[in-house]
Amino acid sequence: MSNRKVTLFLFCLANIAISFNFAALAAAVPLMSRGLQQSENVVSQISAYYMIPYGLGALMYAPLARRISLKWILATAMAVYGILNFVCVWCPSITVILSARVVMGLAAACVIPLCLISIGSLFERNVRGRMVGLFFSTSFIASVAGIAVSGLCPWQWLFIIPGILGIFTALFMVAAADGMRANENSPPVDYGRVWRDSNVRNILLFIFVLSFLYHGIHKWLAVYLHRQYGLEQWAISAYFILIALTGVVGQNAGGWVTDRLGRRVACYWGVLLLACATMLLFWQYPLFVLGAILAMFSIAWAVGHNGVSTVLTDFPDENRSEIAGLNSAIRFLSGGLGFFIGGPFVERNIALTFLGFGMAMFVTSFFIKKIIPAS
Repeated sequence: MSNRKVTLFLFCLANIAISFNFAALAAAVPLMSRGLQQSENVVSQISAYYMIPYGLGALMYAPLARRISLKWILATAMAVYGILNFVCVWCPSITVILSARVVMGLAAACVIPLCLISIGSLFERNVRGRMVGLFFSTSFIASVAGIAVSGLCPWQWLFIIPGILGIFTALFMVAAADGMRANENSPPVDYGRVWRDSNVRNILLFIFVLSFLYHGIHKWLAVYLHRQYGLEQWAISAYFILIALTGVVGQNAGGWVTDRLGRRVACYWGVLLLACATMLLFWQYPLFVLGAILAMFSIAWAVGHNGVSTVLTDFPDENRSEIAGLNSAIRFLSGGLGFFIGGPFVERNIALTFLGFGMAMFVTSFFIKKIIPAS
């Protein structure tokens, strides 16, 4: 197996480890609130306590990759991530879990930016969309497994399994990875220089807005299903499995659309369909119709996500590290803010909140032709 394939495989393995409980914990909020004897709103913060540190942590890995091999960055981060999952099991209090999630976010933040840097460096332009799709597909596959566990097992298993995966991934990296560095000959990392480029800045602002809106919906979906439809945990988990499985389809379909029809086409149709699906959640439906809407929601997000992520790999080598770091930072910081800011509105009227966020997504689609390159 070639070095570039081994590198991509190891990134996918790391992505599986950090993705296993990301969606599952959102799905398990009603279950954990009972187990920890805390309100749903308090337990829901488990997502934001991970996402905001993740966003801040993403900025530190591009500079580190200039000095330390990817092998040791990823191995160390995955070991820390794995150990802290076990801490959450050993000390089952909401205070400990939220504190651990902060550090877990900082550790997990290395995976996506360093993978995008590597894809841009190792693979040709006409296949990058599919490589990005393959990488992000693993997160959806891991999510399916995690969500299935959330519907069948005690919530502690949502930490035990990724703890094992994190340690295993770290050991695998030490044994199998080479000592590759990201863009060793490039100038020092300078986020300010890249931000001053209006083409880059506009794409990153677009990502900020869309991630804010998407996570302001996605992280409240379990609460939405529990409150609006009265679903039990197994049924909520089933819908989250549907979201994850259709996300796999969307990532790979998005990779094809991105490579064959263009980055702009993938972004435009992804955001437009995402807006429509989100607005449709304002009304109540038979459960099979609800499933179709949630599937559209997931596929649309994945297609648009693939398009804009692939755009980031197209920038020159000297800018790619900064852009990859800023991308992850902005996605997760804005996603955490979307969750926090959406919370008070969700408390008042969750369906109306979804309608408002969906309308904002629709407006966002008007700017895509000005922001995303045509090819």
